[in-house]
Amino acid sequence: MQTLPTINLSKPQYDIATSRKQINLFLAGQGSGKTFLMGFISYLFVSNFPQTRGLICANTYQQLTRSTLFRIREVWKIYYGVMEYDENTQNGHYIVGKKPPSHFDTISHNFDNYGNIISFINGAVIYVGSLDNFKSLDGMEIAWELLDETKDTREEAVKEVLTGRLRQKGIYINLNQELTNEENDANIPFMPMYIFTSPAKVPWLNDWFSLSDFEPEIRASIYGENSYFKKSVGNKFVTVSSTFLNKKNLPENYIQNQIQNLPSYLQDMLIYGNPFGKTGGEFVKTFSRQMHVQNVAGKYQADLNLHLSFDFNAKPYMTCLAFQCQENKVFLLKEICLASPQNTTPAMADAILKIFGQHKGKLLLYGDASGHQQGHRREDGKNDYQILESILKTKFTIEKKVPQANPSVSLSGGFLNVILEKNIGNIFFMIDVSCQKMISDLEYCKEASDGTMLKEQIKDKETGVSYEPYGHCLDALRYFMTMCFTKEYKKFQGKNPENDIVVLERPQNNHVF
Repeated sequence: MQTLPTINLSKPQYDIATSRKQINLFLAGQGSGKTFLMGFISYLFVSNFPQTRGLICANTYQQLTRSTLFRIREVWKIYYGVMEYDENTQNGHYIVGKKPPSHFDTISHNFDNYGNIISFINGAVIYVGSLDNFKSLDGMEIAWELLDETKDTREEAVKEVLTGRLRQKGIYINLNQELTNEENDANIPFMPMYIFTSPAKVPWLNDWFSLSDFEPEIRASIYGENSYFKKSVGNKFVTVSSTFLNKKNLPENYIQNQIQNLPSYLQDMLIYGNPFGKTGGEFVKTFSRQMHVQNVAGKYQADLNLHLSFDFNAKPYMTCLAFQCQENKVFLLKEICLASPQNTTPAMADAILKIFGQHKGKLLLYGDASGHQQGHRREDGKNDYQILESILKTKFTIEKKVPQANPSVSLSGGFLNVILEKNIGNIFFMIDVSCQKMISDLEYCKEASDGTMLKEQIKDKETGVSYEPYGHCLDALRYFMTMCFTKEYKKFQGKNPENDIVVLERPQNNHVF
């Protein structure tokens, strides 16, 4: 009899395999055994719950067949002796894309077409598919799902389609947290999704598992060779781990070779599994949550000038950022991002009045130069800044600091990068933790080949209107920094300002925000 090799799961692999949460994320560096674990979990379901149907997906059909399924089937063969059916010898345990032979158990299924279906001798069925055509998965009833390299998958494919397919009963959790096929009042239905991916700073995936909330804990956990991050978040469970956790299952020199071959910013993600690491294509390359994000909203001073910077794009929201300058520090205190139906200039002015209605200092207005255009918002012909001023001047002293043309995207982006990294002009910039859209822009906005900001568009499913989901807060930030610190910006461009000294305001002791 063939002697099968021993299976040695790493600690994070074991945690995912034994999780009893519905949605599970295995986020790990290259070589961490993601597809091996897919083979292990799929075998457990096929062998113990053959009455249920599973789904294995990758992002493209090529990835599915050449990588994902290839490795999974290797695991079945090498570690469990489960072989593909051979029509010549009539031996084997499963058949792919064909009607099963007569001695296979097909009581629970009788498909007209077995394309993209793996059928097992014990009656189990696994659907396989690529997520570049995820709409084709509509209508399926599935008990469990395995998704490979979901960093490349569209959010709606996972959240709207695949989670809705998980509705076939047949697997239950008993009082001892064991899996069983016994249905009774005490046992809880278990229909899990397992997501396997290497890190790639995917906004929707990080947000879905609330990873940003645990960034300090993640960073403190993933750089040790024997430590990793794990957390339950509602009905979800996540592990974040480095390749070192799977070292015993890798060639001896694999990790060292990767370290020598990869630049440092990619080592952070592809070896250590850091979901917040730099990918090398960020528009803002020097932003750091640890350095630039703090609880600063409480530093608001009612008597100091309040700097408001606007971006007037209506989709997905209209943007206003509220800053104060105190001594050598610039604080982003508040982001006001108004989505439909409040994404209008009058509604923005009303929101400012509601939030800062007790402010005693002057309001300085910055922002998009296109807001000077006449009549593109209202029938009375007023432009955005005229609308803002007409409403806000009833309460505040207003000063407008908006140029006739917007600053160069590439130059202003470079200026922002230098401020964040080197504090030029002795300017220290900090963002309040509540400004999540601003933080997302700084982390996720990419740089185009010409040095400008790469703004990808998505289409609103209800209206059919295309819009840019990211970059609006970052634009408002650029407008403010280049106009508030014009001397530094000129110096950055190689020009000679008359005076390089910037005088910021000294705060008073009257915190009211």
